[in-house]
Amino acid sequence: MTTVYMRPAIKTDLKEITTIIDGARHFLKAQGLPQWQSGYPNEETVATDIALNRGYVLVVGSKVAGYTALIAGADPVYEAITEGQWVSDTDEYISVHRFAISDGFRGQKLAQRFMTAILTLCYDKNQFDVRIDTHPENHPMQSVITGNGFEKRGTIFINEGKEINGERWAYQLILHDD
Repeated sequence: MTTVYMRPAIKTDLKEITTIIDGARHFLKAQGLPQWQSGYPNEETVATDIALNRGYVLVVGSKVAGYTALIAGADPVYEAITEGQWVSDTDEYISVHRFAISDGFRGQKLAQRFMTAILTLCYDKNQFDVRIDTHPENHPMQSVITGNGFEKRGTIFINEGKEINGERWAYQLILHDD
């Protein structure tokens, strides 16, 4: 059986991560979604994630198969939630952003495993409030999110390149210590 694990992203992963992000961008475009079509996220975004120690990769065998950024603390995008509310009104949470699986590994249920690793890391760091968002029509990502216990809490709006006031569904999971 092939080893699958998550680790912090490092500078030498940048090219592979950029390829993963580009593949995800094309996958979203093929679904007719405007998400990530403005050039965000890009190599600079990922390089910043790595420099700030918030980038993580999913590794399968010896290959980088996925990427995400885990951002601790208040996320300005999540402050203005509509059509619902967060379970907790705190600035102590982890936001999961830029979640993507490589084209070469798509369809292998690795997104579920990646999310499980993310939640385990959050729990280990005593970060029990985890938040994530996605486009209302991004059904594959919604399946990953809800399949890991997240619940839809409302709607947020992002400004991503040309997509001004882009609607996103916001989800939250409170990890319990019981």
